[in-house]
Amino acid sequence: MNRYLYVTRHFVVSPSRSPQWRDELPAAMKRRDARIWQMAYAAAQKVTDPADRHPVRSVITATALGALEETRLFLDGAFTDGLGSPRNFIASVHNSMAGRIALGLGISGPNLTLCDSHNSFASGIVSADLLRPQDFPALICVIDERVPLLDELQPHLPGRCRQFFLQSWEEAAVAFVVTDQPSEGSVRIRAAGPIPANRRDPLEVCRELTQRTIPGFAGRLLFEESSTSFVQPALSAAQALTQNSGHCVIGSYSPVTGACAIVEILSAT
Repeated sequence: MNRYLYVTRHFVVSPSRSPQWRDELPAAMKRRDARIWQMAYAAAQKVTDPADRHPVRSVITATALGALEETRLFLDGAFTDGLGSPRNFIASVHNSMAGRIALGLGISGPNLTLCDSHNSFASGIVSADLLRPQDFPALICVIDERVPLLDELQPHLPGRCRQFFLQSWEEAAVAFVVTDQPSEGSVRIRAAGPIPANRRDPLEVCRELTQRTIPGFAGRLLFEESSTSFVQPALSAAQALTQNSGHCVIGSYSPVTGACAIVEILSAT
C-alpha cells in the first residue's frame, strides 16, 4: 500500500442532486465548453484558490468513459458529413478535462489522467503518491457523465456490460485537494490495487486486500454500492470525509477488468 496523503478539501458536483450546478460558471464556458468540462471545472473551482498560500500545483483526473457527449458529436459529424468537428475531437479525448482545469485555474505542474473503470479513483490516489514534493498540493478530480445514447446502445452490449448499464448509475464530478504533509483538519488517505479478482467474490477480495495491507483493521468496509456507478467510490469517499467517519475502507470492483482496489480513509474521531 502506498504512503498516506492528506485530504484538505473536497467537493461534489452531481447534476441529479444539484440542478443549479452551472450557476457559478463563467458565461463563456457555459456557451462553448463541453458539458463534462463544465462539471469538472465546477467541482475544481470549489476546492482551489490561486490566492492560497499553497496553491494547487498539479492535476490528476480519473475517468472511466471520458467525454461521451463530445465523442458522440464527433462521430455524428464523421458519419453524416464525412468530417468530424475538430473541437468535438479535442474535447472527446479522455485527458481533455485535466487540460481544461489546468488552463482555467492556472495549474502548471504535472497533468495526469487515469482511466481504470470503477477503480479509477483508487488508481488516481496511487498515482498521486508518485508526485514529487514540489508537485503538491494536488487536485484529484474523479468524473464521468451519463448520456442518453448509452440507453440506446445498452441492448447491443455484451452481457456483463449490458447488465451494468441497466442500472440507474450516477454521473458526477468529485474533486479532492491532497497534500503530502499533514495540516490542521486534514484527513489521511491512501490506496492499494487494483489486483485481479480471478473470478472470486469481489467483496471477499476487497476484504482480504484490506486485511493484508492494513493489519488489524477494525473499521468499516464500504463496498455494497461501489459498482453501481463509475464515480461511486469517490462519492463514498466524499461522504465519509463530510461525516468524519473515522477509519473506513472503500472497496471497488471493475467488471470490465475483473479487478479490485481499496481506498483507506483515516480521519480524526
